[in-house]
Order: sequence, then C-alpha cells, then structure tokens
Amino acid sequence: MSGWGALRLNVARLRQRDNLTELRSRAAGAEILEVEATVVASSMEITTARIPDGTEIHVDGRLEAGLSGLEFHARVTSEWEGECRRCVEPVSGPLDLDVVASFVELVTDADDDADAYPIDGEWADLGEVVREELMLALPLTPLCREDCDGADPERFPTTGAADADVEAEAEPAIDPRWAALSELTFDED
Repeated sequence: MSGWGALRLNVARLRQRDNLTELRSRAAGAEILEVEATVVASSMEITTARIPDGTEIHVDGRLEAGLSGLEFHARVTSEWEGECRRCVEPVSGPLDLDVVASFVELVTDADDDADAYPIDGEWADLGEVVREELMLALPLTPLCREDCDGADPERFPTTGAADADVEAEAEPAIDPRWAALSELTFDED
C-alpha cells in the first residue's frame, strides 16, 4: 500500500519530445508510465455517502504523451457506504470507475470546461483526478434495494399521488420519533 504521493508523478520524460518525434513515437509505441497504486481514503464524504477513512482505493492505469498534453487512463476501485434514503438503514457498495483525464502545460479559463488538469512544473498529480472522480461517483440517493418501502411500511406507508386525496381526509399517523415536536408551542411576543 502506498500513500497519495504515489499518484504524483514526474512526467519530464514524457514531455521531452517535439511534436514530430512524438508522432513517430506514438506510431511505434509511445513511452507510457504505468500506474499501479493503492491509496487510503481520507475525508471523502458527501451528504449522503462516503468512502470511509482507511478504505483502500486501487488505481491501475497509464499516463502517456498525447498531442496536446498527457492522457491519463485508469480503472479505479473502492467501496462506499451511506444510509438508505427510505429506511435509513446502513447501505454500502462497490465503486468501479473508468477514468480518463488530460493534463496540460497551462490551464486557462478556456480549458476549465475541458476537464484538463495542470502539469505543475515536471509533475502531474493523478491523485487530484482520482479523488474528484470518486467523489462524483458517490450516490446522491442511496437505496438498500429498489423496492425498499421505508422504516415501517405498515405504519408509515409510502404513498403516490393517487393516494393523496384519501390521506388528506384521514389523520396521518405520527412517527413516534417526531411525536415530541407536536407538543412544542411558540409564544408570540
């Protein structure tokens, strides 16, 4: 296992070609930096899911010279966890991503839309790409299973629009976890 520093690569060797030499090299099998690393997750969380601290993230890919910079292609795998949006039970699952990113000499405002990452001197930070792609892949609305009915479907059933009129006439059951809130009163001074 290695730290995130293993994903910060010196790319001077890939950038020493002029365009003509680069085109010939690509045709004959361009120089490639193989990337194989396992890093540990830290502070990777959104409101609904997270990659727990200490979870292994596996990166297997390559970095190669392209016509406008460097191209990074990798498979990134890890595990995530969160809470089901309906029943609030713990839920987890795998993350398996195909990552493609470009690294360019100088990122300008025009390049911001192109998902280009900067080459910092002679270094490319692949960890930034991996972290960003994993965060974007975390589920916004995790479910334990597609047909989850919620915490207690008999007492608190999920309803559709067709049931809304029937429920409006009957007094809805109050979830006991929220019952104490019905006793609150607000003084109007």
